[in-house]
Amino acid sequence: MSKRVVVIGGGASGLMCAYELAKGGAQVTVLERNDRVGKKLLCTGNGKCNLTNTDASAKAYNSAFVENALSKYTPQEIVSRFKAMGLLVRIDSEGRVYPYCESATAVLNVFLQRLREVGAQIVCDCEVEEIARCGKEFKVRSSNGEYVCDCAVLATGSDATQGKNSHFLAEKLGHRTTEIKYAISPLLCKEVRGANGVRAKVGASISVNGEIAMQERGEVLFKDGALSGVLIFRLSSMLARYRGEVKNCNVVLDLVPDMSQEELENHIYENCSVFAPLEGVLHKAIAHSVYARTPMDRSLIMSRKKARDIARVCKEFNIEVTALSGRSSAQAASGGISTDGIDAETMRSRICDGLYIIGEVADVDGLCGGYNLHWAWASALACSEDILC
Repeated sequence: MSKRVVVIGGGASGLMCAYELAKGGAQVTVLERNDRVGKKLLCTGNGKCNLTNTDASAKAYNSAFVENALSKYTPQEIVSRFKAMGLLVRIDSEGRVYPYCESATAVLNVFLQRLREVGAQIVCDCEVEEIARCGKEFKVRSSNGEYVCDCAVLATGSDATQGKNSHFLAEKLGHRTTEIKYAISPLLCKEVRGANGVRAKVGASISVNGEIAMQERGEVLFKDGALSGVLIFRLSSMLARYRGEVKNCNVVLDLVPDMSQEELENHIYENCSVFAPLEGVLHKAIAHSVYARTPMDRSLIMSRKKARDIARVCKEFNIEVTALSGRSSAQAASGGISTDGIDAETMRSRICDGLYIIGEVADVDGLCGGYNLHWAWASALACSEDILC
């Protein structure tokens, strides 16, 4: 008799797990609280769906727990799996992997078609209230009635963006949840004003309590009262992972990362007007922010000291971070069901036999750039393989 499996959550990890299980002969039912599956998947990568990253490795995550799954389910393996499902991909210059048509809708449609072909059942508008172990079976109680199964897979994600916290389902079975903070989100800061909507390619570092936590290069999007963009999303993950008291946090931008401070100073001194010393170097709005921070004399002559001071501010543009932005603007959560209670090779619960925990609902988060979706696929594949063996 084939195994009966209930997958709770119709997001990325739940859909991949359900497909693999049903393809392998299991009787699969997906329970989704929303009116359709894959809602969050459609938003990933600004609607383009960043499937994975060719550089996906444990260094991009908050925990070494991911190492087993990542070593087996590599980016190449994930791409191969999607190709077998009929989805072609393209890879950008930074290693980010997207569907060839660069549409998240295509990814969801491929899943839905394949799930229909293998006979998986999807039940939407179905909110799970409890997972109860009853002898050798589970009874999954929901707003749509009760489902009996041999294995239950918790794939509910996090409450970031439009999600809902469902950690209580595992907690009732003995699992522990770690502190939740929101990642892949803008950083709030009072000092950024007057450059709303301006983008710039910069170098950046983030320090927490005076210690540098991360240094990166990439694009930053300036907003009134916030910093955003892919680079900032990566820095925000490092801040979200910090579990001690945050007494102070600063982002230092190098606004001209392709020149040394001395080279920039020489350029300003030798080539630039005293009236607009950064004309041709920075966006006007950013340049005015630099001038506002630079103590300059009223002389109409470009002095060596003036050029040096302007260059220094450009290379060390310090911004105090007041907070991570809230749940509604975050793409992921840092924290979740503690990995101490999950087997790293199979995603099987160490506490409740027959329960599996996959994807973002566990205390695993990756940096911006396809890493969180890669974890969704990898953990789902590890789980489905164990159930079918």
